Amino acid sequence: MRILFAIQKLDKRLGGAERFSINLIKGLLQRGHKISVACYSWDKKYEDLGIDFIRIPKARLFHDPWEEYSKSLKAEIEKLEAKPDIVCGLTQMYPQDVHRFAGGIYAYWLPKKYPKTWFFQKFMPRNRRILAFEKKLYDPKNLKYAVAISEMDKRLLRKYYDFPEERIITIYNGIDQTEFHNNGREEARQKLTRANAIDPTSRIVLFSANNYKRKGLPEAVEAILKTKDPSKFALVVIGKPDKGIRSALKRKIGDRFQTVWLSRVDDPAEYYRGSDIMLFPTHYDSFANVTAEAMLCGLPLITTKDAGGAEMVTGNVNGFVVDDSSKTDEMAKALDILLEEEMKVYPNKNEYITLPAGMNHLDGETALKFMRTRKNYANGDLGRVRGQRKVIRAMLEKVDK
Repeated sequence: MRILFAIQKLDKRLGGAERFSINLIKGLLQRGHKISVACYSWDKKYEDLGIDFIRIPKARLFHDPWEEYSKSLKAEIEKLEAKPDIVCGLTQMYPQDVHRFAGGIYAYWLPKKYPKTWFFQKFMPRNRRILAFEKKLYDPKNLKYAVAISEMDKRLLRKYYDFPEERIITIYNGIDQTEFHNNGREEARQKLTRANAIDPTSRIVLFSANNYKRKGLPEAVEAILKTKDPSKFALVVIGKPDKGIRSALKRKIGDRFQTVWLSRVDDPAEYYRGSDIMLFPTHYDSFANVTAEAMLCGLPLITTKDAGGAEMVTGNVNGFVVDDSSKTDEMAKALDILLEEEMKVYPNKNEYITLPAGMNHLDGETALKFMRTRKNYANGDLGRVRGQRKVIRAMLEKVDK
């Protein structure tokens, strides 16, 4: 089958959507399909995979980039001798056969982006163009099937555009588990703390995104500042820098807790494995790959209901979900819960043993006592279940090794 993918740029260093696209294309190539990719630019190393690249010119000045892309792609397809059997959009364009809308629904996002000024913003030319284009994109005459990457986005598509439900398929992001796994976490932590001079006794909170504002970095900082003792945390930020936001946050943080500011990295899995908590208080995100990647690497996730990745979280077991990015008090409470202190384990009312903060190596008898205890947990049996899951997870890691 001949499949043409439409995406603006094909370079996995740019973010989760691009990493997903590369993995999808590689999988289809392995199955014998003929793949073409229409984009503005691409990483040259992918030319060796056998992909036919079609260069799309960038939009002219003062022209709508999505409309320009759509027109340019249509013209390029008309030139092809062998037409594609399927046109699959990984970016905003029309018409197409299958559209994977990883960028979310703008009719929902824009009012959230401008909560106080939306009445005026909706008349701005750029926002009007975006909404008009999105309406064309999801017109059933221009699109055969829509692939949502979360149930949240499926509901939003139905709500705002009444796209036929039988033509919407939810497929969660696939993650390469040979790259993203929780083996070797101690070694990764040592590497991360040494390379960045992080106090090894700190609880390392990771924030990973290429858009500081939309993904909630200011709220993440606010949440850490609201914890009982911010100095016990260290924040590691990876992703495309925003110098203005970074400078403002540095001034706000001062010396209250340690921060490490990095740019895009080639090996995000090592940073996940070296950290303790993934904090992702996004304002809206269809399903950020970083959420699933971090959880596969063993991190509990703190996020919002406006994140598709929240659908993977079981509260108080593998993370916490708050209503929205403004709930920094609740995020702070979750961080405090995940800040492990010295712990007294009470297997019965007449006996206790003390486990120090951090990583502990337990023999079978001590592990059994730890799994039986519930007195030290404020939430009783729920805390005990969480402790039992930790032991089981540690056993599985040891078996894997």
